[in-house]
Amino acid sequence: MRPVYETSKDRERESALAGKIAVMWDIQAKPNPKMYTIDYSFINDAGEVEGFGEIKTRTHPFGTFPTYMISSHKVASAKALASATGLDVFLIVEWSCGTVGYLSMVDAKPDSIQWGGRKDRGDKQDMEPVNHYEMRQFQIATKEQIRNGEFDGI
Repeated sequence: MRPVYETSKDRERESALAGKIAVMWDIQAKPNPKMYTIDYSFINDAGEVEGFGEIKTRTHPFGTFPTYMISSHKVASAKALASATGLDVFLIVEWSCGTVGYLSMVDAKPDSIQWGGRKDRGDKQDMEPVNHYEMRQFQIATKEQIRNGEFDGI
C-alpha cells in the first residue's frame, strides 16, 4: 500500500482555503472523506451539492513555475466525478504570496502532458503522467478581491 504524505498541517491549510472559497462563493465547503477522490464538496443552503473542489496550497509564490502540474490520474478522477454527477470540479490553488486561482478540471485542456512528479521524497510512485496548465488558464483573485467578495465562482 502506498504511503499517505498529507499531514494535519496540510489539511489545516486546505481547510482555511476552502473556507475562503466558501465565503467568496456564498456556499458551504464540506470536506470529503480522507481518501475520497476530490477534497471538498460545495453545498448550498438547501443541502444540495453544487460542485467540487480539489484544494492545493503551494509553498512558492505564483509565477515561480510557468505551469501548474497535477496528476493526470487526479484529473481523470475529477472528470469521472463530474460525469457521474453533472457538476463541475475545480482545482483551487493558493500560492505562498496569497494569490488564489482556480480552473475547471472538467473544461480546462492541458497545455502539455509529461512524465513527471515529485522527486524530493525518493518515492518512485510519485512519478507518473502529469497535466501541465499554463498559469494564464487560472482565474485569479487578489487578496483584496477575496476580501471584498469580487471573485466569481460556482
